[in-house]
Amino acid sequence: MIFDKRKGSLLNYIQLPLHVITPTGTYLGTGYDAKSKPTYILSHVKVNLESVNTLAFSSMSTDAIILDNKPTLDITDSVVGYKYKVSNTESNYGYITVASTRIDITSKKITKPMAEFILEKQLRNIGNILEKFIKVKIAQPHYDALLYHFYNEGTSTIENSPVIALINVGDWYSVTDEIQKNIKKSNGTIDERLAQQKMKTAKMFSFVPSFS
Repeated sequence: MIFDKRKGSLLNYIQLPLHVITPTGTYLGTGYDAKSKPTYILSHVKVNLESVNTLAFSSMSTDAIILDNKPTLDITDSVVGYKYKVSNTESNYGYITVASTRIDITSKKITKPMAEFILEKQLRNIGNILEKFIKVKIAQPHYDALLYHFYNEGTSTIENSPVIALINVGDWYSVTDEIQKNIKKSNGTIDERLAQQKMKTAKMFSFVPSFS
């Protein structure tokens, strides 16, 4: 695939602007004008924006991660499930606590449902960090996309993330462009797996019910 894009679009041949959810309304991408500026129409669908601390992950983010990754069911190098890092305390006590439920790891093995349950803990942990750095209200699709994004990028990147910076200044039309940057390997070639991952994130961020 050729990965190329215009302002607001995805990294592929479908050169249409992605939809944009903002505090003033939801805008549907319709095309580009003669100067290649993206054009939008205001949708009748209103997507609510909420404070980050009131949002919770949905199946949108969990399903995306589960689809992309095969869980590790044996603890290897203190990692299990969907890249969950088992702490020394958890290893010593022999269980991982998720929502007041103990998952036994004394056998050094877990099941796929257990891995998915632990993933919920991982997403809540990411959400707790997002609460510290996102200063504005966001929509549920924004939240799920950010959970997916930082699951892949790592939570250590949240504080200085240009994606978070754009959200905090309300530059909603530039977020998906920023998400889709940096898709090349060290040798200068396109990392197609990474490009597809970033496209999925951008589509999730711009999801509008009935129009996506």
